[in-house]
Amino acid sequence: MADRIGARVALSVAVSFVALAIQWVLWDYFKPYVWFLFFPAAFFSAWIGGLAGGLVATLVSALLVWFFFIPPTFSFALSNPAAGYSIIVFVLMGALFSWFHERLRLAMLRTDEARASAEATNDRITRLYEKTLELDKLKDQFFANVSHELRTPLTLILAPLEQRLRRPASADSPAEEQHETEIMLRNARLLYRHVTDLLDVAKLESGGMTLAWSKIDLARLLRNTAANFESAAAQRHIAYTLNFPPTLPCEADAEKVQRVVLNLLSNAFKFTPDGGAIALRLSQEGSSALIDVQDNGPGIPVALREAVFERFRQG
Repeated sequence: MADRIGARVALSVAVSFVALAIQWVLWDYFKPYVWFLFFPAAFFSAWIGGLAGGLVATLVSALLVWFFFIPPTFSFALSNPAAGYSIIVFVLMGALFSWFHERLRLAMLRTDEARASAEATNDRITRLYEKTLELDKLKDQFFANVSHELRTPLTLILAPLEQRLRRPASADSPAEEQHETEIMLRNARLLYRHVTDLLDVAKLESGGMTLAWSKIDLARLLRNTAANFESAAAQRHIAYTLNFPPTLPCEADAEKVQRVVLNLLSNAFKFTPDGGAIALRLSQEGSSALIDVQDNGPGIPVALREAVFERFRQG
């Protein structure tokens, strides 16, 4: 560090001697402007050597001009007080140049340090982001694998339960046992649906979700879907209103539309208090169908509405 500063100071002083040599050769053209080349030399020396180099070069330049160009030449005597004032002004200007360039150098140094720190921080953020993406991918893969592994045993549970319910009640299979089997089947189907939802989330995020388009009667589909909640509405004294046209033919993925409506109605019944009201409406707007689910539950807090479609978020 000290060697670098010394080299810069030496180079700054060398600039003063270069100015001396040029002005000495061309003095007949510059006379009587004794500081003609030394002001630029002082400025350039300050730029090269910073505060130390600029100050040393300024003092050296002042002595060189005083000795070689200010009458009486080749001495440090002064025949004119104005010449002494010019020396003072030059030294002050050289000091100002040196201070300015030092401040500029320090500012540039801080800027470089801040840029390097910002780049390092950005690199860390990038690495963390890439690691987050990798972990998120592993998590999605885990959910997909778990969901896939759960569907097989659930299918094996559902099949014998459905077969058992097809048998008529008998002494070996009384009505009470049939009722318990129905409860088991209903909950197994619910769990199967949740597992399927997890698989669909994984497919959506990986871009693997496909739609099975077909011509359907949307009004009939919603009517059958809404019927699943009629008993819950009656038990909880909820005013359950359905407003559909007689038919509404369209092209859609029936299974996915039904799942969306089931989720909307499930949430509506979950958060609507007993004695409340839930309405399911279907209408046509131009070439589109509008499905509207309304309830008088507490609603979604304003602070959570932006995150309503994020996974694992609930208000």
